[in-house]
Amino acid sequence: MKTEDNTLYLRDIQDVLELMGGRWRGAIVAALCEGPKRFSVLKKDVGKITPRILIKELRYLEMNLMLRQERSTITANSVVYALTEHGQSFKPVAYELQKWATAHRALVLQNGRQGAGE
Repeated sequence: MKTEDNTLYLRDIQDVLELMGGRWRGAIVAALCEGPKRFSVLKKDVGKITPRILIKELRYLEMNLMLRQERSTITANSVVYALTEHGQSFKPVAYELQKWATAHRALVLQNGRQGAGE
C-alpha cells in the first residue's frame, strides 16, 4: 500500500507541475489572483510574452478550468480574464510557492550561487 500511496503522490505532483508548468502559466495565474484583467493588462503584467503565446496559454488554462472569459462591465465588447472558482482555490498554493521561492532565492544567494530568475 505504501508504494501505491507514493505513486499517487508523485502523479499528483506531476499533474500540478504540468498544469502550471512552462514559462508563463504560473505568472498568468498569479496575475489573475489580483483580479480579472483585460488581455492587454495581463500581457503587460506577465512580461515578455508574445500575444500568440499568451492566447495559447489562456486557452490551455481555460480548458483546464483555471480561468474563464467574461464580458467587461466597463467597456462594451471588451473581454476580461478571471480565475474560476477552481482557479481561485490555487491562490493559497501560489502564496506558499512565492514564500518558498523567496526563501530559496535568499539561500542560493547567501551561498554565492546564482539561481533561477537571477
